[in-house]
Amino acid sequence: MKYLPIIIIIFFFLIPGCLESGAYKDVSRSQLSSGVYEGIKICTDLIYENNGFSEITVLRNQNFTSDLKNGTLATVCGIYRSSLIEPDSVSPVLAITTEKDVYYSNETLKVHIDFYSRTDGKANLEVSGIRNDFGRPLIEKIQDIAFVKGINGFNFEFKTPSCEECSGLSPGEYAVNATVKFDEKSFETYRKITLLQGASTHNKTGISQVNDTQLKDTRLNDTQAAPSYSIPESNNTILVEYFYITGCQKCEQATPVVEALMKSYGERVNLIKYNAKEEGRELAIKYSIPGTPSIVINKDRNNLISYENYNGDTAKLEEVLKAAIDNAYSQKSPDIVQKEKIILSVPSVFVVGFLAGFNPCLLAILAFIASVTLATTGKRRNVLLIVLMFTLGIFVTYLIVGLGLLRILEEAPGLQAGIKNFLVVLIGILGLWHVYDAYHLRTNAESSFYTPKAFIRLTESVTKKVSLPASFFMGALFSLIKAPCVGAVYFLILDMVRSGEGTGYLYLAAYNFGVVLPVLVLGGAIAFGLDPEKVEKFRKDKRSMMRLITGVTLLIIAFLMYIGKI
Repeated sequence: MKYLPIIIIIFFFLIPGCLESGAYKDVSRSQLSSGVYEGIKICTDLIYENNGFSEITVLRNQNFTSDLKNGTLATVCGIYRSSLIEPDSVSPVLAITTEKDVYYSNETLKVHIDFYSRTDGKANLEVSGIRNDFGRPLIEKIQDIAFVKGINGFNFEFKTPSCEECSGLSPGEYAVNATVKFDEKSFETYRKITLLQGASTHNKTGISQVNDTQLKDTRLNDTQAAPSYSIPESNNTILVEYFYITGCQKCEQATPVVEALMKSYGERVNLIKYNAKEEGRELAIKYSIPGTPSIVINKDRNNLISYENYNGDTAKLEEVLKAAIDNAYSQKSPDIVQKEKIILSVPSVFVVGFLAGFNPCLLAILAFIASVTLATTGKRRNVLLIVLMFTLGIFVTYLIVGLGLLRILEEAPGLQAGIKNFLVVLIGILGLWHVYDAYHLRTNAESSFYTPKAFIRLTESVTKKVSLPASFFMGALFSLIKAPCVGAVYFLILDMVRSGEGTGYLYLAAYNFGVVLPVLVLGGAIAFGLDPEKVEKFRKDKRSMMRLITGVTLLIIAFLMYIGKI
């Protein structure tokens, strides 16, 4: 018993070593070359091609007797010695096959994928390959798959690309790659095919040498350094990079269309042309262009226009390119748009409301209310109370109506497309009406902005009773009756709030306060001694001029809205 502690200690150190010696270490092919795993049990993923595994020799024994299909990724487990593996097991994981080894341009390419799984689950399967000179896979499909335990088969069908100057693709040997990703694991394999020019086309170059970067399935590095030469930029211009290849007939067809459209934009667009096989090769690889002609907007490889986008239709090319430039210009930087537009601030909106409120309509009703109140009660304090409630009714009504209109516009996005045109027309009509009324008042005593006599009688009745709730109601009613008089610019403010410009609802409050402030100021002045008859006399003497100023202002606003400045 006295040796029991010693025996336990020995077992404590020996057992983990025994367990470790029986386990396989998962290593990559590159790690095996370090020599660290010499004589150790390892598992590694190898691709079977040309009737054998590439890079590492796997010995034939009782655990590896059958041949695998070329293009099969298999997990090989065994003892590693001197660049050899004595396999204990060879388990296929992913296999890719094609109907044949040699294909011509524009021929149907059928690809079959077998995925060997030990469980059920879901994954992402990508098949791509035949990369051109610029690293772009010219066949590519990605789909989500569901798999079960065992062998899972999936079929894909492509059309082989043309071997031509424009595509940056020469006859030769290329790889078709298959990748399965799930649970943070990734399995990749490839199969080589030979691509030739079409049988009816004379092949001057024959089959080119094997492109090693294609066969090794190297991916385009998104972080690849930009070319050493600089590209002139400006925050006010759109950069258009046009890639062509000398002798490409598609480029000869597209170039004059691109150049003519760029000229129409003037200095707003900066066009730079590159020969994709010479000075523009680095950029072409960076953008991974599918061939030429290709157009990249603002250095964004996701905003790329290629031949496939218009298929030889030059009118469509012009349409697609114009849409891309216009969209890029609107999204390039909010600062650009703001520099070109007149942006109203809260103080400026307040001033606009103040000018809208200081007009003959409000002055007339204010003088009328003050006169009736003084004649009935003789108390100027009552004038101030009635004016306060009257203006409060105007303010609250305009604010509530504005919020309601905004809610309708937000919940009915289909109406928003015609809002801008509607506002331009409406404000323009109101501007013309004000200009006409200015001319009308020179020869007529009454304004063309007719106030219903029933409203005047109702106002007189309410004012005589000095009813504050009734005064609030009169203000609300007046705001609706006289909307054309003071509400034209209000529609512009609503459009700005709807478009998300400025500080939103604060604009409404600022504008409404500006509208009622002249009434408050003049009402207070009358309450503290100003003669209402002087207010009325000023209104009559200056109403034509005020109408003209208001009308011209509205016409200017309508014009600025039409050209997109506000």
